[in-house]
Amino acid sequence: MPFPRVLLPAATAALLLSAASARARTDTLRVATYNVENLYDAVVDQPTNNLTGAPGDADWCRESWRRWTDERYRTKLGRLAWVIDRMKPDILVVEEVENLGTVQALADRVRADYGWTLPHIAHRESTDPRGIDVAILSRYPVRSVEYKPHRWRRGLLVAEIEVDGTRVVVLANHWKSQIGDAEENIAIRTSEAAETRSEILRRLRADPNATILSLGDYNEDMDGPSMMEGLKPANDRGTALSSIRGPLSGLRPYNLVGDIPKSARGSFFYARRKVWNTFDGIHVAPRMLLPLARPGPAWRVGRPSETVTFHPPEMRWGDDGRPKSYRRSRQYAAGTDGDEVSEENYYSDGYSDHFPVLTVLHRAGAPDAAGDDGAGKDGKAEESKAGPAGPEAP
Repeated sequence: MPFPRVLLPAATAALLLSAASARARTDTLRVATYNVENLYDAVVDQPTNNLTGAPGDADWCRESWRRWTDERYRTKLGRLAWVIDRMKPDILVVEEVENLGTVQALADRVRADYGWTLPHIAHRESTDPRGIDVAILSRYPVRSVEYKPHRWRRGLLVAEIEVDGTRVVVLANHWKSQIGDAEENIAIRTSEAAETRSEILRRLRADPNATILSLGDYNEDMDGPSMMEGLKPANDRGTALSSIRGPLSGLRPYNLVGDIPKSARGSFFYARRKVWNTFDGIHVAPRMLLPLARPGPAWRVGRPSETVTFHPPEMRWGDDGRPKSYRRSRQYAAGTDGDEVSEENYYSDGYSDHFPVLTVLHRAGAPDAAGDDGAGKDGKAEESKAGPAGPEAP
């Protein structure tokens, strides 16, 4: 079945087009998460991987099976910069970055090629055996950074960002993949999810009206076992809003992917099983769903149509519309055992194996661009008819 044409919601498109306009005080924030898929430089300098005995980035050099070079690294930077410029985020969480140098190189490339600036970066080296980290890029000053390591994993990165006199707390996540033993992986992700929930509740205990967002690649669908047991989110607005009336222990962070029409939620395509997954998400403190005129957090969620899985046609591949990666093409020479690959077409002309997820927040007390709280009757999110047509989610 042909992949349908994507149209961004009018409200989101207008914000993207007007992103460069200068204002004394911003009343909107564009926040996104993007797994950039193995953003390594071409220098082998990571610590030894305890599992393989080789440097964590040993695959990312000219001599490796990936044939990774500085030229290919810079090509990938350029392609990712193209995506970021079209989203024009004020705050961007990225996953699968090798180190601070690659994050800075990405920010520099966006500025050099398109003029969009993300001058403030939060990053810490993780203990991941592959040497990949998470990072936060921001147009606004990062006032504090906390890193909570997780044994052999990426850990949780937490930053406080100052936006025109307000504080926005951003939690950057990249949970354990589904490679390996399923039971073990679920246990690890559940532990990571519980740590994220604990951090959210700790900060809300200190300030019930804190603006808190948890973003990242959770490597599990929005209703997966680790997600529901560890983070305990709500996938509809009504449930999230109802939870603020009870004790803090029962609070349900809201997954904004629930605002996206089901046909457009998929951010990762598992090719072997031909299944779309909702691995990437943005969770918010539920009081951020309150109308702009109500007391509460400094920043609020907008209409359901203002959250999208960002996938313009250039980022999609084939009839199923899967994310178009920049990676080895796996076109092997005939009659070989898979070691010989055509150098002429070694890398696909793409970006990443994930689509970003993008949302728009509104300042409380600003002109009510979202109308009401963006919810239908009983607080249940309405499926926007203006939402982008997209890949079928599970």
